[in-house]
Parts: sequence; C-alpha cells; structure tokens
Amino acid sequence: MSNTQYGLNAFTEAGELTEGLTNLTVGAPAIKFLKSCAKLLQEATVKRLTEEAAAEGDLMQYGNTRGDPKFRIELATFLTKMYGAPVDRDDIMCTAGATHGLYTLCTQLFKAGDIVFVEDPTYFLAQVIFRKDCQLTMVPVPTDDKGMDMEALDRLMTEYKDKGVTKVSEKRPYRSLIYLVPCFHNPTSRCMAPERCERVVQLARKHESLIVCDDVYNTLSWIPKPDGSFDDPPQRLFAYDKKTDTDYKGGHVVSNGSFSKFMGPGLRLGWYEAPARLHTILIESGYLDSGGGFNQFTGGIMGTAMEMGLVEKHINNVRKYYQDAVVAVCQVLRENMPKGTKFHEPQGGYFIWIELPEGADVSTLRQICMDEHKISFLPGHTCSPEGNYQNCLRISFSYYPKEELVRAVTVLCEAATKMVQQ
Repeated sequence: MSNTQYGLNAFTEAGELTEGLTNLTVGAPAIKFLKSCAKLLQEATVKRLTEEAAAEGDLMQYGNTRGDPKFRIELATFLTKMYGAPVDRDDIMCTAGATHGLYTLCTQLFKAGDIVFVEDPTYFLAQVIFRKDCQLTMVPVPTDDKGMDMEALDRLMTEYKDKGVTKVSEKRPYRSLIYLVPCFHNPTSRCMAPERCERVVQLARKHESLIVCDDVYNTLSWIPKPDGSFDDPPQRLFAYDKKTDTDYKGGHVVSNGSFSKFMGPGLRLGWYEAPARLHTILIESGYLDSGGGFNQFTGGIMGTAMEMGLVEKHINNVRKYYQDAVVAVCQVLRENMPKGTKFHEPQGGYFIWIELPEGADVSTLRQICMDEHKISFLPGHTCSPEGNYQNCLRISFSYYPKEELVRAVTVLCEAATKMVQQ
C-alpha cells in the first residue's frame, strides 16, 4: 500500500517533501533504515507477544512507572556498550521520545516566566517549546568551537538569579534550566570540550540549575580507531555529575535520549538517565499515576529487540552509511564552496554547519536554490534566539541517498559561489 492510504507523514503533511524537492532541512532517518527498523521490530514483536500470551500479558497492562523492566535492563546494557562507559539501569526511565522528555521536565519542574539558558545557536524547534508552549524566558549564551561560553553563562546566571524560581523546594529543586546539545550538537555537530563539561556541572550546582542534555545523537558516532573500527563517542554530560563528588547535591543533569534518530521517530520512544530525586518527582505526579509508565508497549518490544541483538546490528549499519555520506558531501564542499567558507567534517550526528563569507545573505541563497533548483536547507538565523548567523546554514545528510546528497550539495555550492561573487 502507498503512504497516502495510511495518511501523510509529518514532512509530506507540511509540504516539506514534495515531488522534485531535495530538502536538506529534513533531520530524519533514511527510508532504507525505516524499512529495516520495521523488519527487526516485526521479529521482536512476534517473540515478545508470544511470551506475553503464554504468561500474564503484563506488557498490555498499565506499565511500571519507570518503564518495562526488560527495556531498562537491556537499554542499560546497550548504552554501556555504545558509550564505552557504565550506564546504571536504576537511572533509566522510559519516555515517549526526547521531545516528550523535554516538555515533561519543563512542565513538571518549571512555570511560565522561569528561566532557560540556551546555546546560541541551538536546536530551532526547542525554542518553540520554550517560548510558545511553556512560556519560559529564554536567555541565549554565546558559543564557540568548544561549546557554550562558561564565563558568559556564569555571568548571566548571576544576573538572572532572582528572575526565575526564587525559592527551591522538594518538588521544585531547581531555580533555572540549562538546555544543551553537548554531543554532536544540533545545528553545528560539534562536541562540548571536556573542561567545559566539568565547568557547566559546577555552575549548575552553584546556581541550583537543572541541565537537560538533548542526547539524541551520541550513539550515532563514527570516530575512527586506527584499526578502522569505531571509537567511543565523547563522554555524555550525565557522567560528569558524579555521585561520589564531595559537592554532589542530588543531581543536576538529565540525559534525554531517543530512538528516533537511529531507529524511527514514529516509535515515539526515548529515555531519561536522571538522578533519583527526579525519578521521585515524576513517579509521584498525577501524569504517571493515572497512565502508568510512558510508552509501555513500544518500550517492551524494543527491550526484546535489544535482547536479541537486533538493534546493535542495525545501528552499526546506520553509522557506516552516514560516515560514507559525510565523507562524500564534505569533499564536495571543500572543492566547490566559495573562498572563505568555513565548516568542519562531523564524526557523528546528522548535520553539517556551514559558515559563508561575512556579508553573505543565506536567506537570499535559499530563495535562489528553491526557485531555480528545488533545493532547500535551514538558514542559520532560525537556530539563533536573537537571529544571529545570517551567513550560516545547516544541511542534513541523514535522509537522502549519498548520490542525491552529492548532486544537491554540488548545486548548492555553485549557487553560493555565484551569489558571493556578484
């Protein structure tokens, strides 16, 4: 059956994947991986539901508030291998994806007018959640190649200390929120330097703030080892908030993960790696008390898929595929972008951040590409709370086959060169 017989997906519904358009804005898995995901979940579903039918059918019941036990056990094992660092199953709580995870923390722990510090640039749709949905006061913090500027963050947190939560409590233990994408950042694909990871945890403790890490790209890493295999990704920020530290104050970091980027966003499945006090706040909420654990059924199926080794095999194929695509696209950029253009070749994630020469108008370039070539991309200023990065753009290498990416990026380079030279 065709897609239209079931209904449109989010991109076709929004007119972002029309016939003939190559939309390099789209940050979603390639179609070939959605199909392989469907096949492996079909296999896992048959196994798990056969087991459930022979037992008491607990997977169909209101779920454990932290998620299906098999899911949490297998996810901890899977992530320990992917991260190359221990993950404790007791820190894990199942969510309905990273967007749900972020929104839930915003609404359970903060109120309209509270402060959220964000990187500039940052994930463009997170801005909508903060400003429009949760009505938080968003404070942009400058960044460089090593991540968020820690001196600027400390200064701004001191300045805004009395403008958010003025009195912490057991139910609201944080004065403010810090939103980060520390590993393979969206939109830049850069990783926060270790010394800044250490410093931001110190500042969160000092200013009684919660750091929520959008950790959706960590497992999509292809940092090479000398033997050609993949090395571990940079250490996630959650691991810097050590319970053994003398100044540990109950936990100030949440790793907000998702299966959307390496399996399928339609699953709406993710997880928190979070301190015990946050587990308690969420478990005691009416939200979980009424409905039970988030995404119980899909979590259970995914737990079985991980137990069977299907997910690890799948993600290794994804990483090799994207590594190959990035090498090809970056070669095109190096050979064809106008003089003075800056970018770096990512070793993980979904995106390439391109900085054209100063004065270049990316909005004009996008209009030219749309009108003359039916190619689109994300203008950099949409990723900035203050409309900065007018000469920057983000392209995604995740959705289209390598051959189409190379064609589209070649045309983009030619259009950019022509515009800059005029």
